[in-house]
Amino acid sequence: MAQLGFPEKVKATIVWNFMEELLENYQNAVENDLERVFDFSDFYSFGLLSDGFTEDDKIAVIKEYAKEKGYIKIKGDTVTLTNKGRREARKPKHDWDTLHGN
Repeated sequence: MAQLGFPEKVKATIVWNFMEELLENYQNAVENDLERVFDFSDFYSFGLLSDGFTEDDKIAVIKEYAKEKGYIKIKGDTVTLTNKGRREARKPKHDWDTLHGN
């Protein structure tokens, strides 16, 4: 994640918060037979980091991560896990955990 002009630690925090919430939403959708495509506006994690970064800034970081890793598919204002993302989600330690230092 080297493209955008954010400190790497900030990008890692944005990605980690988003991916963890996406996994939680996805698992809930699977358990309750709900739609597995989510709108960015439904993510609480975007409000957590308010150090001068806008929602658009955070979405740009997520889009960069999606392009680099292929774990999520973004179409317009929606996001979902890809097959690759679902495989990564089944692992005990995820790629985004490593970025965040977990």
